[in-house]
Amino acid sequence: MDTIPNGNAEQKFQELLAKLTATPAWSEKQQIELEMARDISVEMLRLAEQIRDGSVDIETCLMMLKYAKVLDFVMTTLASRRDIKPQTLRVIFKLAGLKVDEAYPG
Repeated sequence: MDTIPNGNAEQKFQELLAKLTATPAWSEKQQIELEMARDISVEMLRLAEQIRDGSVDIETCLMMLKYAKVLDFVMTTLASRRDIKPQTLRVIFKLAGLKVDEAYPG
């Protein structure tokens, strides 16, 4: 292993570090998707508090599961920087009984 600093290796490391720490540029559509995911998480928190307070029934648990699946889909897709087709997201939200933001395209 070379103990003498190599300027080229340092430059490559700095470029890699800048790339990893760069804030992603979200499109308006992705920002709306992120906001809808945040709304789902707020609803999941409400359900979790309801369950914690002792009002546990199968319907509430299934609703929590539906929300978790939708949230997982949205966040995984956004994290992998893939595009979600508006019609696909609308169908998923409709099946889960969730409201789609009016500003969302499609």
